[in-house]
Amino acid sequence: MSNPQVDHIYALTAARIQFIPHQFKPLLRFLRADRPRLLIADDVGVGKTIEAGLVLKELSARQRLDRVLVMCPKALTSKWRAEMRRFDENFRVLSSETLRYCLDEVHDGGEWPAEYGRAIVHYELFRMDSYLHGAKVRGRRRFGLVELSPQFDLVIADEAHHLRTPGSNSHGLIQHLCQTSEAVLMLSATPVQVHSDNLFTLLHLLRPDLFPDKTTFQEVLAPNRHLTRAVRLLRNGSSAGEAGSPWGTPGPARRGMCPPAREFCW
Repeated sequence: MSNPQVDHIYALTAARIQFIPHQFKPLLRFLRADRPRLLIADDVGVGKTIEAGLVLKELSARQRLDRVLVMCPKALTSKWRAEMRRFDENFRVLSSETLRYCLDEVHDGGEWPAEYGRAIVHYELFRMDSYLHGAKVRGRRRFGLVELSPQFDLVIADEAHHLRTPGSNSHGLIQHLCQTSEAVLMLSATPVQVHSDNLFTLLHLLRPDLFPDKTTFQEVLAPNRHLTRAVRLLRNGSSAGEAGSPWGTPGPARRGMCPPAREFCW
């Protein structure tokens, strides 16, 4: 497709699903981003899987997607396969044997096998170093995903808060995929478990250029409480100037207060 428009949805009727309007918001944000990276942090039960399916189908309508990888906890693999079938997408769930087959094929032929071009893999498999970094198994060198670096057109990481611990295999996995994949979509109902550090970790993985350190992250977050309060006051018929932020005051008092414009996807 030549020159696709960012405000036009080409795959609007590409699934057997009754859509809810808010489910298109992540897709539109994704299409307008300067890089195809997005964190969807909706509540439980609002349709994050559907939102991911919409992104998948829209990208498929705009470009070739030969290799799509969905990552999730083991308990959710069947759910993801069933949900993607509603979008007429036939995903195959990788076992330890089929994941090893795919990695061996990358090693031998240089490409992820076409028959597993739509694949679902659970995080638990990558707790074993042989699948992530490689290892010597029964006297034979078996290469891992990081060493082989297969290229994916789209990676979808569900329950992304499981990836938040630096130094863990799961964190190393998604860090590598964020660096090598064309598009990355993270889903999480609970991006902040204990502290905003967890949210920073995920955003830093997705966009290290926009969130290089925690100081920059806190600067980006700082206006949020004022904006949220201003919206609440406006809905209640109050003046935005009562929101307690210099942004709500007129004239010279607010000059120089606005931070540089940033374009990013959460």
